[in-house]
Amino acid sequence: MVCKRKSTKSRGKLKISIGQKSEECIVHNLEDIGREQFFWHYPYSELPIRDITEKTEPHIEIGAENYLRCCIQRNIRGFCHSKEKYLFLCTTCRNRVVGGGEFFGRRFIVGYIEKKKFIKIGDRLAVIGNTYLVPFDSKLSYDGLGLKRGIFMQKFDKKEDIKKLLRLIHSHSNIRVRAIKEMIEKEENARTKGKSIPIDCECLGQSCEFIDICLRRKLQ
Repeated sequence: MVCKRKSTKSRGKLKISIGQKSEECIVHNLEDIGREQFFWHYPYSELPIRDITEKTEPHIEIGAENYLRCCIQRNIRGFCHSKEKYLFLCTTCRNRVVGGGEFFGRRFIVGYIEKKKFIKIGDRLAVIGNTYLVPFDSKLSYDGLGLKRGIFMQKFDKKEDIKKLLRLIHSHSNIRVRAIKEMIEKEENARTKGKSIPIDCECLGQSCEFIDICLRRKLQ
């Protein structure tokens, strides 16, 4: 789907208006429903950050998913074209210390991206929105929530379930800034050990259209 400037269109029941940036679609009339999006956890952090030696998504620096590279694009494309408001970020804890070691190997919901817009980048779509990240919490573990781990990303289409998730998530402060600082620190440590860091190659730098909202730029 290509967004044309100075126009408004809808896909199904989703209302879309055209943003100011290239290929930017602003979404409206969303419902309090959502779906999950998995990412790989960095095992040397007690915070739920992406694997900084392998991944650049979710790109929480600008509150995006699939911005710098594809990651479960079919799921993101479906999310972008739906009336779903929340993309719930989930990961399997790979750290053996956090939670006294009891969190290792368990899957958690660790926050969400509240969809505000999506953009077309080449042949993929990226979603951007308000991002809320929280620490690992047993109440937000899949077993604690009564959720099953599946091959495909599952949808949450019951508003009562969404209210429960949001209540549990908002019982924590948003640690997005703390998580980005942690990623920067872990990246520096990894570089001293000779490891390559994908963000070094994939970051768009000054050419990024969203540099004005990039927290990495402000924190470094």
